[in-house]
Amino acid sequence: MEREIKISVRNLVEFIMRNGSIDNTKSASIKPIEGTLAHQMIQNSYDENYDAEYQLKYEFEYKGISIKVEGRADGILKEDGKIIVDEIKSTLKDVNDYNKNINQLHLAQVKCYAYIYCMLNDLGAIYVQLTYYNLETKEINKIRTQYEVKELEKDFFNLINEYKLWIDIEQNHISKRDENIENLKFPFENYRKGQREFAVYVYKSIVDNKKCFAQAPTGTGKTISTLFPSIKAMGKGYASKIFYLTAKNITKDVCENSLKLMNEKGLDIKYIIISSKDTVCKKDEANCKPEYCEYANGYFDRINNALKEILKYENTYSYEVIQRLSEKYKLCPFELSLDLALFSDIIVCDYNYVFDPKVYLKRFFDTKKNDYVFLIDEAHNLVDRTRDMYSKSLGKFQFEEISKIMKGKNRSINYSINKIKSYFKEIDEELITYKDMKLSNHIESKDLDTEFINLLKALTQKIDEYLEDNSEENEKLIELYFDAHSFLGIAEFYDDNFVTIYEKNGKEVLIRIYCIDPSGVIEQRMRSAKSTIIFSATLLPINYFKSMYSGEEKDYFISLNSPFDVNKRELIFANNINTTYNRRYETCKDVSKSIKDCVKSNGGNYMVFFPSYSYMELVYDYMIKNYTDLNIEIQEKDMSETKKESFLKNFQEGNNCTHIGFCVLGSHFSEGIDLTNDKLIGVIVVGVGMPQIGVDRNIIKKHFDKKGYDGFDYAYTYPGMIKVLQAAGRCIRTGSDKGVIMLIDNRYSQEKYKKIFPREWYPNKVARKTEDISIICKNFWKNMKEK
Repeated sequence: MEREIKISVRNLVEFIMRNGSIDNTKSASIKPIEGTLAHQMIQNSYDENYDAEYQLKYEFEYKGISIKVEGRADGILKEDGKIIVDEIKSTLKDVNDYNKNINQLHLAQVKCYAYIYCMLNDLGAIYVQLTYYNLETKEINKIRTQYEVKELEKDFFNLINEYKLWIDIEQNHISKRDENIENLKFPFENYRKGQREFAVYVYKSIVDNKKCFAQAPTGTGKTISTLFPSIKAMGKGYASKIFYLTAKNITKDVCENSLKLMNEKGLDIKYIIISSKDTVCKKDEANCKPEYCEYANGYFDRINNALKEILKYENTYSYEVIQRLSEKYKLCPFELSLDLALFSDIIVCDYNYVFDPKVYLKRFFDTKKNDYVFLIDEAHNLVDRTRDMYSKSLGKFQFEEISKIMKGKNRSINYSINKIKSYFKEIDEELITYKDMKLSNHIESKDLDTEFINLLKALTQKIDEYLEDNSEENEKLIELYFDAHSFLGIAEFYDDNFVTIYEKNGKEVLIRIYCIDPSGVIEQRMRSAKSTIIFSATLLPINYFKSMYSGEEKDYFISLNSPFDVNKRELIFANNINTTYNRRYETCKDVSKSIKDCVKSNGGNYMVFFPSYSYMELVYDYMIKNYTDLNIEIQEKDMSETKKESFLKNFQEGNNCTHIGFCVLGSHFSEGIDLTNDKLIGVIVVGVGMPQIGVDRNIIKKHFDKKGYDGFDYAYTYPGMIKVLQAAGRCIRTGSDKGVIMLIDNRYSQEKYKKIFPREWYPNKVARKTEDISIICKNFWKNMKEK
């Protein structure tokens, strides 16, 4: 069967002809919209003899394969009997510099268009024109050259011949991979209860181009249940790549172990684990300048030859492998991982490489290709993570600091900064007036102020010019430059799901774009995939997640039962205690006694979770004074990785003494840790996890009230209960674990909370008075010892 390959002219040229170094000072300061407007302005300056956005497609057979090369020339001009293929490029450089130093990639691109036009129209010669337009000076330089078709043909097939080598590498791998997938069996002897059904839903979702929502409790094997059917679908041609998206590194590790297992069973699939730039960087700081970093210097000169060798001998690209290859070929490890991702079947990475507008993988998602599968693990995290990605603030102090640094160095930058400082002064005065009138200490606006946006655009252009001409290190200026760019980038998404917040914090004045409802941008990114599998142990309430992830009636939903024996755990609701903010001091004694009675019932390791540090410290102070025999360790704020590891090491197996860890809901310890067997025999959650009442959460409440939902639930109840569900899930991690889960708050008796309870929370017991806790816990542990 003849193979068919499709590629754009631009991708062909940029991949084959890339050269030079990685240089983060070469900023992408030209916004796509600015380039588009410049193109349109130039195109509109011609008469009817100029055919703009001219679509070109050329299909041909080459050495046993069918190749379709396509693209869109900016214009075809017919002038005085000549045919001219025009390519327009926006720039901030002097346009006349290109007369001596023409960009070879630009020239190769327009020559490809010219060759295709010649072949489609049976021409023997044609003109090409590179039109350079300076966005600031408005100067235009048109560089026009005539070429014979034979010369164009030679250059075109030099590119195609080189590209075929890469096609062969990829196709040989795919052929072998698909054969292995066909023979791949489920890597375990048996499916767990519900696991096969889950896998079938995942496969059907991919085949049918749908989303699948899966509530999959701990122990259901959700990682292999999503990977295995996705790989099977890939083998049948339903997907070209699988993106396994995670919120935490520990989830990446579980995914990698599953892939290793399948490869050991004969799969031999290419996968890559993408780590952050700061994590993999070999230098003291991730400063990607050729004069500073030998791995960045000449990167694009070396990468293609290195890739040919790597792809021949390596199939799996873990952190350790990336580091080894980076050293061997003297290549930036982060950029190398992105290049290897192009040739990988499965890409394991953080959410931000798909959803974050600043760092998403443009090489995959700025194309028309969308035969990808997204597997979103721990998907309950994605709402708040995406909300953070699309929110950004800028403060008055940052501009004042740069004003001092740049004083006397650059008049145009100082002028722009002074205009911005004046803007902040006006906002400051308005905020003071609001506060004096007791209206509010902040101002909300549904509209984005174009005056501020234009001031920022002017400043970034001036900084860009300055950085282009000055090699001196100016870390603060560069930091402001990127912060301003980030603000402007998020502003491009601004719609009814965003709000601008002006607020005063002491003498600081902040202007903040806040993403109230990230469902729109999440859906926009999900359109890059043909199917998205959304799964978590806490995908409750499901209607909340369906609304946030644009679920439709046609999409699939599956809720799995926990495979664990409910008789091996005791779930207690201590719903006789009020833990609301105003009653915390009053009920601190009851909360403390409840914790004490639970942990005293059986020696071992316990974790107690609180909704805030202040509440945790309140109870901690009371307990160390009144229960001096208890060994309590408290989570510190901003713990280093070393301290986190040290904290967890105290949860030793076989500990007959009572060790208690006090932790905060939503922190590192409440999600993604596995303390199996008797490393953890009890989890206590104080409160319902409700976020602190504040400006942002109240804005969310108002927004969803207007949309017809229960705004309070969307802003407070659901985010809180998701944290509670995650923390409670730390107790029972395997089928052999035994333990007590106790939830302290009288709100758990309310129907609105009961509706969120997962099936595995039944049956349960209610402690109607504090004394019941000790009795219930002692009876449970007595029964466990007798079995």
